[in-house]
Amino acid sequence: MLPYYNNAYAKAKLIGALLKLEKFSVFTDLTLNLDNKNYAPDISLYPKRDVNLSLPEPMEMIEMPAIAIEVLSHTQTLEEILDQFSVYFGAVVKSCWLVVPIGGSVVVYTSPESARLFNTGDVIDEQMNIRLPITDIFDAEEY
Repeated sequence: MLPYYNNAYAKAKLIGALLKLEKFSVFTDLTLNLDNKNYAPDISLYPKRDVNLSLPEPMEMIEMPAIAIEVLSHTQTLEEILDQFSVYFGAVVKSCWLVVPIGGSVVVYTSPESARLFNTGDVIDEQMNIRLPITDIFDAEEY
């Protein structure tokens, strides 16, 4: 899927906010290999690591991220994303976030059955000990 204007902007804002979290390394569109099938979350967060850009890089990751984030596009269905989240949780991803640009909200899933919606204040992921002002992702004047 090719990103659209609003989707790309929301993703860029979110990445900027996530880069402030010193305990994580942030990657975009990283290919994850799960049971010989490839998935590519919009954003993956791994515990902080050194990245040496001069070394050969893997084509796909078998190590799962701590957090997988999807930014909802108008070409995706909620069911598709939730199905991916179930796969990620089965592969030991600790937390999955669904970012909904059109609504200015973030839904944090800590399991397939447990979710919290944030559209004001701070986005809180208790499992990963993250607290991020939603205004770092969505400017108030955008809504």
